[in-house]
Amino acid sequence: MTDQLSRTYVNTDTAQAPADLEWTLTDVVQPEVWMGRYRGVYIGMVEHREPEGFVATTHRGRNLGSFESLEDAQGSFYSRQDV
Repeated sequence: MTDQLSRTYVNTDTAQAPADLEWTLTDVVQPEVWMGRYRGVYIGMVEHREPEGFVATTHRGRNLGSFESLEDAQGSFYSRQDV
């Protein structure tokens, strides 16, 4: 049985994103996956994949793209209205 790792990151930069949007790092699904929640509702995930980088996917399975940094991948959700 593997150990579960779960950390919650709350974005404190309110100029970019709502303060109640949080990201949880989990290794339950696979290593280096961040689950995004807005007001407790799942909005999507970011996976770290090599060599693509950080891949953002909405809760509907829509690919938002590959990004060089975790922050850029998470930021791709902030301006979306239909995630």
